[in-house]
Amino acid sequence: METLSVEAQFSEYPTAAISDALDEKGINGVIAGVSAQRYGQGRIVGRAMPVRFTEKSADPDAWRFGGGVGKPLEQVLKTMSSGQVVVMDLGGTKTASAWGGLASKLAQKRGVCGTIMWGTCRDVEEIRESGYPVWATGVCPRRSRNEFTFGSINETIVIGEATIAPGDIIVADESGVVCVPQEITEDILNMLQSISHQESILEDQVLRGEVQNWDEL
Repeated sequence: METLSVEAQFSEYPTAAISDALDEKGINGVIAGVSAQRYGQGRIVGRAMPVRFTEKSADPDAWRFGGGVGKPLEQVLKTMSSGQVVVMDLGGTKTASAWGGLASKLAQKRGVCGTIMWGTCRDVEEIRESGYPVWATGVCPRRSRNEFTFGSINETIVIGEATIAPGDIIVADESGVVCVPQEITEDILNMLQSISHQESILEDQVLRGEVQNWDEL
């Protein structure tokens, strides 16, 4: 019997269940404050490619005439690869967007699973039409390179209480986004099986009106 990949195993569980399993280990892996940019976006699972842009106004190294793919984003688009989830830290900004329609189309063609923006995105109509999954703090039409420049790629970043390292498992659905440290994926999968079994028993008892003692489940 073929063994499922780690990504395939995590794809069976919603982010809420994965967050519960992480909580049991004392880990807050939720990237809070971001939401799916279209309904019915579904669930994605992939390996984290952390990216950080830093605040810097009118940086000549970030400038390019015209559209949104400035030089900082160009480095991201050249680096991303199939099976990854791009996780971009722009400090949660609401006033500048580093991801839009063209970046989504390039990522989709490259086999990237999705993009998580700790900041806004733009070109939402194009993103939705393409079907590429994006989570963001919101939307803003202004390009980011006016106020941000390149910081790092494939170095650990921290967003809120969540630490995202290269190669960590990212799971995202319409409830939100969680990051599972790659060194504990087996432990979390085992915990998820236990939680899923417990909840199946509880649900059955609730539906039959037979819950006696919640602590005995």
